Amino acid sequence: MTERSAPAATKPFSFFEWMVARRYLAATRSGKGVSLISMIAFGGIMLAVAALISVMSIMQGFRLTLLDQLLGVNGHAHVQAETPLTDYNALTDALSRVDGVRDATPLIELPVFASAAGETGMVVRGVRRDDLLKNNYVTGPDHVVDGSFDSFGLGERGGNEIALGSRIASQLGVRAGDPITLISGQGPETAFGRTLRRKTYTLAAIFHVGNAEYDAIYGFMPLEQAQLFFGFDDTVQKIEVFVENPERIKSYHEQLAGVAPDLNVFDWQQRFQSYFNALEIERFAMRLVLFLIIIVATLNIVTGLIMLVKDKTGDIAVLRTMGATQGSVLRIFVLSGAMIGVLGTLAGIILGSLFVLNIDAIENGLSNLFQTDLFPAEVYYLDGVPAKLEFSEVLLISGFSLFMSFITTLYPAWRAAKLDPVEALRYE
Repeated sequence: MTERSAPAATKPFSFFEWMVARRYLAATRSGKGVSLISMIAFGGIMLAVAALISVMSIMQGFRLTLLDQLLGVNGHAHVQAETPLTDYNALTDALSRVDGVRDATPLIELPVFASAAGETGMVVRGVRRDDLLKNNYVTGPDHVVDGSFDSFGLGERGGNEIALGSRIASQLGVRAGDPITLISGQGPETAFGRTLRRKTYTLAAIFHVGNAEYDAIYGFMPLEQAQLFFGFDDTVQKIEVFVENPERIKSYHEQLAGVAPDLNVFDWQQRFQSYFNALEIERFAMRLVLFLIIIVATLNIVTGLIMLVKDKTGDIAVLRTMGATQGSVLRIFVLSGAMIGVLGTLAGIILGSLFVLNIDAIENGLSNLFQTDLFPAEVYYLDGVPAKLEFSEVLLISGFSLFMSFITTLYPAWRAAKLDPVEALRYE
């Protein structure tokens, strides 16, 4: 009589293990439903991943949009001295020839008081006509909301026309073609101090950058008119430099300083460093908090699997007596938890991505529903909710979620694998 051989162990991650793992997530013996605990764990991971993708995309979009606007209106670097620059045309040409420099323009930038139907303070930037027409954030067809720049800078001493941001024009209550009186404290010196300069200009155009701060502060006038109005004669205050790669502005310092050795080079990172540092710190803190939310969500898998192991004690013992190895039992429960994590992560990626890609429509719909502006430009500086969906960020979030989903399955699965079938069946 031949001796019976022991049942062969199943191959790792075989169909049998996948089938048992799927049935263990079911609410009924038929395996057609899904347990409440599994649904809660799935929902928690999905919402956590979607929230992290949405928030990080919005913060990245806010940073990139704000940076784009800051560097679109302002120069990437300024070359200036303690006193006005005299031979600025030659210096401008020399800076323009520096490798990597896209453009250089002489500039006068000073505060004034504007008066029309209303009154407000503002900053006037005196620039050459050709230089201003290159700035699409100001003169582009999508940004000019009233009037035009066709005759801006033309005529004697640059003409008599100026351009204003949309919020300044709204505060003054003016439209294109209206007169505006500018008052400056840069008048001639007298025995009683400096006198005021006052002159009335015609509003040629109203522009809308999309940044509430810029639209409420900046106006433009021709450089020659700014020299006349502020008493600069044939000098300028500084030279504004635009480079091909603003993110690497530090690499241009040596070349710019070589062209202007006796002048100061001041770049945008020095000017806005504290602001963007605050954004980066906030972004890091938000990512950390939301990663903790993912950790909390994946802990639901631990709870569910521990309860599942207790509920399936008899089944585990039967499987062991039928020849299932400890490794097979371990893999079954790892697969049960991993399925929740993978499906929850995928659903979270889809939900978060759809939210980011349709965020403008969602913001408009909610604003109309509640009859209020949910994203006021006065608070957030921008006209809409910016969002930038980045593949690297989605990959990092999904990778972390899957990693935590796998880690949290190990302890309950180990407990199930170590279960003694004899002890388990004794009380069945």
